[in-house]
Amino acid sequence: MKWKILKYVAIFIVSLGIVGGIGASLLVNKYYKELPNVSELVENYSPPIPTTIYDRNGQVIDVISKETREPVDIEHIPQNLQNAFIAIEDRQFLTHYGIDPFRILGSAIVNLKSGRAAQGGSTITQQLARNAFLSHEKKFSRKIKEIIITFEIERKYTKDEIMEKYLNEIYFGSGAYGVKTAAYNFFRKDVNNVNLAESALLAGIPNRPNMYNPRTNLERSLVRQRLILKQMLKFGLITEAEYNEALNHKFVNESKASSNDFKDKNTTVVYGALDKKIEFNAPDFTDLVEKFLFENFEEKQIYNDGLTVQTTLDLNIQKVAKDKFENYPRLKNDKKLQGAMVTIDAKNGEVISIIGGKNFKTGNFNRAVQAKRQVGSSFKPFIYYTALEKGFEENLVVEDSRIVFGTWAPRNFGERYYNGMTLMQGFDKSQNIVSIKLLNKVGIPALMDTMKKIDAGFIVPNNLTAALGTTEGTPLQVAQSYAVFANGGYSIKPFFVMKVTDKFGNTLYEAKPQIEQKFESADIALMTNMMKNSVKQGTSKSAQVKINNVPIEQGGKTGTTNNSRTVWYSGMTPDYVTTIYVGYDNNDPLYKATGGGVAAPLWKNFYQEIIEKGYYTPTTFTFLDNHVKNGDLTYQELDPISGLLNGSPSDKTFLLRRGRIAVEKDSKYTNGIAGVLGYYVPTQETTSKNEAMSSEEVTGPAAQQVTQPVQQQNQQKPQQQKKEEKKGFFQRLFNF
Repeated sequence: MKWKILKYVAIFIVSLGIVGGIGASLLVNKYYKELPNVSELVENYSPPIPTTIYDRNGQVIDVISKETREPVDIEHIPQNLQNAFIAIEDRQFLTHYGIDPFRILGSAIVNLKSGRAAQGGSTITQQLARNAFLSHEKKFSRKIKEIIITFEIERKYTKDEIMEKYLNEIYFGSGAYGVKTAAYNFFRKDVNNVNLAESALLAGIPNRPNMYNPRTNLERSLVRQRLILKQMLKFGLITEAEYNEALNHKFVNESKASSNDFKDKNTTVVYGALDKKIEFNAPDFTDLVEKFLFENFEEKQIYNDGLTVQTTLDLNIQKVAKDKFENYPRLKNDKKLQGAMVTIDAKNGEVISIIGGKNFKTGNFNRAVQAKRQVGSSFKPFIYYTALEKGFEENLVVEDSRIVFGTWAPRNFGERYYNGMTLMQGFDKSQNIVSIKLLNKVGIPALMDTMKKIDAGFIVPNNLTAALGTTEGTPLQVAQSYAVFANGGYSIKPFFVMKVTDKFGNTLYEAKPQIEQKFESADIALMTNMMKNSVKQGTSKSAQVKINNVPIEQGGKTGTTNNSRTVWYSGMTPDYVTTIYVGYDNNDPLYKATGGGVAAPLWKNFYQEIIEKGYYTPTTFTFLDNHVKNGDLTYQELDPISGLLNGSPSDKTFLLRRGRIAVEKDSKYTNGIAGVLGYYVPTQETTSKNEAMSSEEVTGPAAQQVTQPVQQQNQQKPQQQKKEEKKGFFQRLFNF
């Protein structure tokens, strides 16, 4: 009877074991199928590596990551640091196959005795499986999946490879992952310089990062450190002498450290936390780079795949731009006043520097690329160029007198009218009436065609207010448009990212600059000359840069909108275009402000600094020089009012096409040609320096359906307007 009972018990136990085995197999198979391809999952594993953004010179601008981690190869990790983790986390690591049954049993006994989870039973391989591939949820299914992945890791990798991946994956608190990051965060050391005492301290942190954080709980972390050192001695991983030396090593928090503590090799200073907030060197720029990356790459690639992003930014120039912009008195002394500033390479569209606003922080409204404001007279070069392209010359005379278009009566700034002047003089003084009459002559469709070729996105009003810059644009659009005058007629597209590579050096993206010749360089040279003269003698004079008292090659144009709500300066060298605007975000008027008085001096300060510091070396407008050398274009000193030979100190340097040079002298006529035509021409004495400098432009209110002039208004008696006015010689000749 007794044997029968034993027989049935044995059968029951065996049956139970078989059923349990089958059940366990089915359970393991079920969870195995829930996992992705385990073999591929493990084989393709690498710790997340952030994306690093560099400027054009290889300087780091920013790092994009969800966590702070810098991987390190196993050969650069001290053996003592590896052994410290083995001693406290998994002393059988080098001999087991992923699971340590004895450790599991031992930890179970310790936990039962203490009544809490006092000791973990997971091996280093199990911890890697959990940290790298699974969540930390306390579920039975997660534990089964962990074991499955653990066996696969052991099958795929050597012990050194597993240790390397584990030490790069382990979490040390405060967003820091991996031993290299931890060594720097706590000790400001490279991991390969960490000593035995520091190794033991680091190995104790991951068990409970908050409890054993040496910054906040140094004594607790040292208690655990001593336990680890004792374990290392017990298992023969260090000698007695090494053990004693490590015990005597001193640790002190940065806030309590003396000056000697920082020098003593037997003392380790535990540094305070690094600023959790990412420190952007150029948030105005990196915001745009991040936008580009998220539009072209998956989030996982950006945060985990260690992309290297080479950008167009010159960090040295960016820092100067930031300093000059933030400390410019007009901006610094008025908390509400804002603006933007952008510099591009005129040859290819690379964005060299960008300021999105005063006190710009990441995520802010970027005024350099988002603020669409009326551009004022900074738009006038495109009207003048359209006329030059149609065959007009710089010394063509246009009448500068009051004119009315329906209900719209545009004015010159300060109500200054000079009756007649050359295109050069009209541009230098930024006379509104000259610009309007010029556009009326060449036609709005021709201007639209010019802007279409430039392709910067400007929407040109289909009326004559376009002559005063009522169109709206961003600083980047204006800079892009001005590039044609710096590079000899090529349209370009601004861009920020040059190249993106993965962690293996494979190219994922490479920019192809969009450069296309749209205009004849000889025509462009005429406009470039006028813009150079604007800096030499016109409203842009306050932007003039001199090195060793010698002016650099530069050109530009100021702009001031109605009531000085926005003031502009867009200036160019043969290499760069920099556009600046200053104005209130709510569009309030600025007090006593013009583009020449506010924006142009800031441009000058910026270029003076980058040249003096050696960040930029000025060159020359070679396309213009070449046309002069081969005789296509000729410089001639002419009177700015009549456009004729005069031989006066007030003459200006005109650039004229072959066969178009002036041969007639202004002195041939009594009081000059202006006297013949009855023009009032202020002399050098009656025109003050301030007037010449500030004869700035104002757009005036937009007209309704302004297309053709209905009345040329004489400045004298209103009742005489019904009579046909007597036109001057140049009016009759050119029908202005």
